Amino acid sequence: MINKTLLAVAVVLALSSCGNSQKKENEEKSGLGQLVEGASNLNKFAKSGEKLKEQTEKLKKLTPATTEELKAVVPENVGDFKRKSYSAGGTVADIVAADAEYAKEDNKTIHVSILDGAGESGSAVVSLLAMGLSMQTESESNGTVSKNIDVDGVRYSTEDTKNGTTVSSSLKFIYKERYAVTLQGEGYSLSDLQDFLKKLDLSSLK
Repeated sequence: MINKTLLAVAVVLALSSCGNSQKKENEEKSGLGQLVEGASNLNKFAKSGEKLKEQTEKLKKLTPATTEELKAVVPENVGDFKRKSYSAGGTVADIVAADAEYAKEDNKTIHVSILDGAGESGSAVVSLLAMGLSMQTESESNGTVSKNIDVDGVRYSTEDTKNGTTVSSSLKFIYKERYAVTLQGEGYSLSDLQDFLKKLDLSSLK
């Protein structure tokens, strides 16, 4: 299971002339903002392109982690959470990964996925994630806030959903410039997920 985020304008009819003028101005500003953001992201791609290319070439030459090394990252217990299921080893296209699901309450789970970027296919997946992380982006839709953030020098892609009684979250990042790590929480907020991550020991990954 390897995984897996605008604008409403109201116009007063009695002031349609003024409203339409203001709407046009706002649309122009919005379009300009999107253009500036797009240019900024392209600039970031250009600056990080060479480094990303070099790192991808290094990853292609590495030997994938063993099943035992990946299993060590998804132990039976992570803090108060107990592992409900796990799998580790080779997957499609020779990608090596580990998946585990943790819970401490009914109907609330945290899924952990760790993919090794070593090899041809693995390096391609990690490169795509790295490109996404390099962008400065934030959006909100249907109760879901999505954005890239920096915490203690680590870049994360995050989602936090609060819709009525429904709460879910996810975060993705790259560990040691090699492993694509994804956490998904069902019934848990982004803050809960970040607390769980602090208890997850990734140090055994080379």
